[in-house]
Amino acid sequence: MASYGSRNIIRALIMLGLVLLVGTAGYVVIEGWQILDAIYMTVITITTVGYGEVRTVSPTGRVFTLALICMGMGIIAYTLGMVAQVMVEFQVRSILGRRKLGLKIKSIKNHYILCG
Repeated sequence: MASYGSRNIIRALIMLGLVLLVGTAGYVVIEGWQILDAIYMTVITITTVGYGEVRTVSPTGRVFTLALICMGMGIIAYTLGMVAQVMVEFQVRSILGRRKLGLKIKSIKNHYILCG
């Protein structure tokens, strides 16, 4: 069964995929661009690479680009936050697990260790 953190990462990646799909479809519909140009513009927009526009963008396309930047950056921030959370949770569990095992070993009295 997937943990809470990994479910959130999967959810974030699905949302990121949806933003890529919506962004690509938006540029195809609004600007009449080819799919490759639309995907490229969507990726450089949401990652804020800043290479510049692939082609001239209409005023409607600029408004769409602004919305895409806001959505994309929000989802990227959420995704990175989820990845960081899973990494921290893993480290904390590892540390607590070692501490618990150490306390358990210290509490054992009058025992034998068998090695084969």
